[in-house]
Amino acid sequence: MNTQIKLRQFGIGLTLLSILMLVSCGKKPEESASNNAGNSTAVSQVKPTAKSGTNAAIPAAAQKLGVKPQGETTCPSNAPIKGKVTQKRGNIYHTAKLPDYAKVKPDICFKDTATAEKAGFTAPK
Repeated sequence: MNTQIKLRQFGIGLTLLSILMLVSCGKKPEESASNNAGNSTAVSQVKPTAKSGTNAAIPAAAQKLGVKPQGETTCPSNAPIKGKVTQKRGNIYHTAKLPDYAKVKPDICFKDTATAEKAGFTAPK
């Protein structure tokens, strides 16, 4: 009888743990950030984009490899590749050879395309 009670308690505990894990997976990154305040590597910096007004999460790898833009549409001369975080097209980079390069509002800048690709960005299609 005692073994059956322990097995039942174990099953209930396991069920509650599973539910807790599933619920925490559905949290938004901002909610997770407040729970992981001490763990800076797990949370990427969130920055509002000028065009959409929504938050664009810059990947941690990109933050380490890239630099902040100088202005709304300009990157430093030593990092001319513009990185843009988008929801529809993913993380893309723009080079000076592209037609609309001057209009792109970068979220991050890179020194070359290889660095941008290493940070998880791809060329636009």
